[in-house]
Amino acid sequence: MKTELAVEDMSCGGCARSIARAVAGLDPAAAVDVDVSTKIVTITSTLPASRFVEAIAAAGFHPSARN
Repeated sequence: MKTELAVEDMSCGGCARSIARAVAGLDPAAAVDVDVSTKIVTITSTLPASRFVEAIAAAGFHPSARN
């Protein structure tokens, strides 16, 4: 399942690495693409999007589902 999340408070490569680590900590097999310029995180995983929203929020960011 592919999930796209907007993370408006992501502003740098350090933020991107923190988000990627949060995703990998939840699902090491997930494919994750973090684009700082568009502030979009794309995750391909069998886990539901809500789990990634929680993990990224726990890392200090404010993700929202992308419409």
